[in-house]
Amino acid sequence: MKTLGKVLALIAPLMLAGLALGGTATAADAPAGKKQPTYYEFVLGNPNAKVTVVEYASVTCPHCAKFFVESFPNLKKDYIDTGKIKYVYRDLPTPPRELSFAASQLARCVPNNKGMNMIEMLFKNQEAWMSAPETTLRGYAQLAGMSSADFDACMKNESIYKELNAAVDRASNVYKVESTPTFFVGETKVAGEQYEPLKKAIDKALQ
Repeated sequence: MKTLGKVLALIAPLMLAGLALGGTATAADAPAGKKQPTYYEFVLGNPNAKVTVVEYASVTCPHCAKFFVESFPNLKKDYIDTGKIKYVYRDLPTPPRELSFAASQLARCVPNNKGMNMIEMLFKNQEAWMSAPETTLRGYAQLAGMSSADFDACMKNESIYKELNAAVDRASNVYKVESTPTFFVGETKVAGEQYEPLKKAIDKALQ
């Protein structure tokens, strides 16, 4: 990954033990007139649905990409778009962790609430962007309406980084998630990228 060093140079102050005060993004770093991006979870479907499905995934995880490309369209068509479930996407960055953090941060910085569209692009083009991360991620940001300055500020965004770390801690320590992708259908845990076990758990919860 010849250009990975450029991305790491931007997020390095945040990846050190403890958050560095220097080099992190502040409101003053955001381009004039733009609100500083913050971390948020991606939620799709019916907010009042009887069943909530939570996915823990990583944009650098090949199993997660396989699920998203092959099975997520069915999940969306059969359960999300029909209002049967509330779907929540949560990050659990996997190696290369720094790259996973950078891409997850970018998904929170894209404007007009298009973060899930960025997640989709990252999964569908996982091999391409991971082989040339700095060039490709910056290009994705531009396609999403971000300037080069927006991208640089995003990579140094302390708030998003801290919340991503907190999400990782909750996933590992509270929900005992050990691999990605892992799903929770209510309180039922379903691990792995195979769609049928997840579908079975959802159908059972809907009964």
